[in-house]
Amino acid sequence: MSVSERERPFFLSGVAEAPCVFAVCDGMGGEDCGEVASLTAVETLAEHSRDILAKETDRAVYDFVTDANRKLCAIMTKQSLRMGTTLVMARIDDEAFKLYNLGDSRGYRVEGNRLVRSTDDHTLAEDKVRMGLITPAKAEKDRDRHVLTRYLGVFDDEMTAAPDVNGPYYFDKNRKILLCSDGLTEMLDYSEIAAIMTKPCEVSETVNSLVEAALAHGGRDNVTCVVIEILKGD
Repeated sequence: MSVSERERPFFLSGVAEAPCVFAVCDGMGGEDCGEVASLTAVETLAEHSRDILAKETDRAVYDFVTDANRKLCAIMTKQSLRMGTTLVMARIDDEAFKLYNLGDSRGYRVEGNRLVRSTDDHTLAEDKVRMGLITPAKAEKDRDRHVLTRYLGVFDDEMTAAPDVNGPYYFDKNRKILLCSDGLTEMLDYSEIAAIMTKPCEVSETVNSLVEAALAHGGRDNVTCVVIEILKGD
C-alpha cells in the first residue's frame, strides 16, 4: 500500500534573520478537525506576524491567540463539532528569545551542554505536580497527562486560552531551541532528548535523529520537531 502524502515525513530547513518567529501547533479532534484547527492557528499567526515581530510582543501574541481562538469557536459553532490545537512558539530577537505555549506541546532550550525544559504542560497531570500530589517523573506516565486544561479552541465559559510567557532567555553562541509536539515527548524521555539535542552536529541531523528515535520507540502519534540554532556574531 502506498503511503499517502499527508502521512509522508517532510523536512524543511533554512536560515532566518532576527526578529523571527517559529511555532508548532498540534491539532486535536480527529484527523480532519485537528488539521483544520492547527492550520487555522498557523494562518492566524501569519496574519499577526508583523505585530508579533514589533516591540510589544507579549500583547501582540495575546491578540493573536485571542483571534485564533475566536476563529476556531466560530467554525465549531457553525459546523456543530469540536476541535482544538496546542501551541508552542519562539519569538527571537537580536539578544534573546521568549517562548509562549498552550497545551502539551513543549519548548526546550540548550544552555551549554544542558537541556532545559522551558514550558509547563497545561494538563491535569501537571496540575497534580503543581499541587504536590505527584512528582514530575510520575506525571510523564500519569493517566491524566493527555487531559488538556488549556488550548486553542475553547469557549469563554470553559477555560482560559491565554498563553504562558516564558523568558526572556539571553543567548550566547551555539544555543539551540527545540519546539515539539507530544508525539516526540511521549516516545522519548528527557535523557534521550537531551542526548540528541546536546550532541554537536548540524541542525538537520538533530531533527532527523529526534524523529527517527521517536519512530523507533513506536511513533504512536505525529512527531513534529522544530530545532533552532542561534548563530550570533561577536
